[in-house]
Amino acid sequence: MSSSKKRKEVLTDTDALKLLEFKAKKAGRNLKNDLEFVPLEESYAFEPSTSYKVMMDKMIEDHATGKTNHTSWEAIKKGMN
Repeated sequence: MSSSKKRKEVLTDTDALKLLEFKAKKAGRNLKNDLEFVPLEESYAFEPSTSYKVMMDKMIEDHATGKTNHTSWEAIKKGMN
């Protein structure tokens, strides 16, 4: 087993397991491979919502134009001493 993988135990009901096995077989994979493949595929397919993109664009623009109230980490550390 690769050192970058982590072992987890998943408990699920029999009906869900049967459906997962059927889906895996249909995709040409065994259940273990499908359970490794699907979350990875989903995580790479993540797409932020339009409202989140708009909010981030505004935040970046405000920061670039000096409209944000930004405190550097160095300033925070000096205030802690």
